[in-house]
Amino acid sequence: MEWLREHVPVRLPAERLAHRLTLAGLEVTEIEQADGQPVLVLEITPNRPDCLSMLGIAREVAAITGRRLKPHTEEARPSRTVRARSPRIRIEDRAGCSRYIGRVLDGVRVGPSPEWMQRRLAACGVRAINNVVDATNYVLLDRGQPLHAFDLDRLAQETIVVRAARPNEAVTTLDGVRRILPLGTLVIADAERPVAIAGVMGGAESAVTDRTTRILLESAGFDPLRVRRTARALGLASESSYRFERGVDPEGIEPASAAAASLIGTLAGGSVTGMRDAGRPPSKRTVISFNVAHANRRLGIRWSPTEVRTTLARIFCRVASSGTSEALQVTVPSFRRDLTQAVDLEEEMARLFGYDRLPETIPHAAIAPAVDPATSSRVAATRRLRELCAAAGLMEVMPWALVSAAELSACRESVDDAVRLANPLSQDHAYLRPSLRVGLLRVAKRNLSQGVANLRMFELGNVVRRSGGSIAESLRLGLAVSGLWSRTWRAQAPADLFQLKGLLQVMTDRMGAGAIQIAPASLSWAEPGQAGTLLLDQRPAGVIGQVARPVLEALGLDQPIWLAELDPEGLFQARHLHASLRPPSPFPPVKRDLSVLVPDAVKFSDVLAILHEPQEAMTVTAQLADRYAGDRVPRGSYSLTVSLSYAHAERTLTATEVDAVHQRLIRALMDRLDAQLR
Repeated sequence: MEWLREHVPVRLPAERLAHRLTLAGLEVTEIEQADGQPVLVLEITPNRPDCLSMLGIAREVAAITGRRLKPHTEEARPSRTVRARSPRIRIEDRAGCSRYIGRVLDGVRVGPSPEWMQRRLAACGVRAINNVVDATNYVLLDRGQPLHAFDLDRLAQETIVVRAARPNEAVTTLDGVRRILPLGTLVIADAERPVAIAGVMGGAESAVTDRTTRILLESAGFDPLRVRRTARALGLASESSYRFERGVDPEGIEPASAAAASLIGTLAGGSVTGMRDAGRPPSKRTVISFNVAHANRRLGIRWSPTEVRTTLARIFCRVASSGTSEALQVTVPSFRRDLTQAVDLEEEMARLFGYDRLPETIPHAAIAPAVDPATSSRVAATRRLRELCAAAGLMEVMPWALVSAAELSACRESVDDAVRLANPLSQDHAYLRPSLRVGLLRVAKRNLSQGVANLRMFELGNVVRRSGGSIAESLRLGLAVSGLWSRTWRAQAPADLFQLKGLLQVMTDRMGAGAIQIAPASLSWAEPGQAGTLLLDQRPAGVIGQVARPVLEALGLDQPIWLAELDPEGLFQARHLHASLRPPSPFPPVKRDLSVLVPDAVKFSDVLAILHEPQEAMTVTAQLADRYAGDRVPRGSYSLTVSLSYAHAERTLTATEVDAVHQRLIRALMDRLDAQLR
């Protein structure tokens, strides 16, 4: 705390200051004690390298408390001054080093650093070495700019070259380890050999010792990515690399050099006899266009342009108006590398105002969705289908879309039709499912093993199949039923093929797609005689059947299961053909019974289609009452008894009107289906 107060005159207790810093985004993880003084331990996020120094924290404290920073005095030196005894500095790798300042100090007397400095370094976890090295470490911690001191007499030809490492070059670092440098590593070399790893650690051969009297003080800017790669490649981390990896203030390189030179002169008695500034000067600062009204809408506050200027000035931004008073041009300080756009400044406003003080408001935004009639219609139809399945008492399941070759084989799916992943996580999830059956049976097995015997499930999802040289993805609706369909104290009704077909019929009727039919078919995964193709408007729309016993045994299932898989695209396309609805007649119907003999080849759906043909304003409802095939009917035929209800939308029908239509339907059955009246 005493070190911090040298930068900003804050008098808050340590606990209160820690709370304020944490609320401002600089989390204080703990408060330690060192020589009776509180030491704040902070967790600095990677985007705030400016806070990796006492000066950086002092700026934050000044911003949140409204206090002013104390001025600092450095040794005044004009940039790029060259003196008679200035060092020879050459930057060959300008992509890795933007700027390099070298100051020569003569008459240095190396010895222990003063107690106050050793105490402060120890509080920061840095070991004291001698007054020169300690001074460079102290300025690093104070200002965030890494520095290094070379023994000038140990540099060949008193030369510094910043370059990439050459093949088989090595350097013994300050920790006493000889390290082979990867090709391209950015190094600081003299006229003969590398003497330091740029931005990471100095070399032992040029280090300051008790016999050193002349030093070269390095202050430079290195590319963060190069430093990070080097530190990782060598497994070598340091206080310097930690800061260079995140980026140092380009405008702080020269002031830190001057401050360190002045401190070394005070502690070790040396004086600056030469300086060279090589590389590029600091680039122009970032300028951000900032709209006050927009920021207020974002944050839910009402700040005037003057208040915004004052707030941003607290974080050392220069603010100028552009045109209207609401439009500001904000010049960001060089040490705030994280401020690049207007939203960053808005976050700074919120941070300084206090996140805990921001009003709780719901933002208003007019968002016009992109409307694609084809897509929106399909999405609505898909949602409707899912709702109908749930309303019919089916439970939606969402199994994995990835299956194994063993599961495909067990379900009698061709592995050749399935698409294999190039790099599957495991062989159990190596293929994209070519149908929904594998997943439904997997869920059925899990439920049956948990004692859930009565299943009604559906899944609406995509399948992927390989057809020839192409791959096609399509939407499918899968249904599965097993166990009891209904159960009362009087009787039990098991699930079967007709119950499943009834479910599908309810859905297609509610979707306005008309009647669904089953055409007998042989399916590899289904029991013979218990499978068929689903037809909508005489077009194939899916399959239905009872799962074959060998398939159940291969999957470890011991209970009959009925499955259906429907192509909803065909269902959606058929909607417009049957979308019109008639309200029920408010008048009493006239009922008639009809018994006919029909050939075995005639299906009841053919009979029903004729009976339901439009009859002007009259509606005819047919309900099967009985079906008989046996000794009392001719061979090759079967008997049907159908109950018919005739109704009119506007009046009560007379017997004569009903008889005329009834006879017309009988003649149509006889002429078109070779039926005989019984």
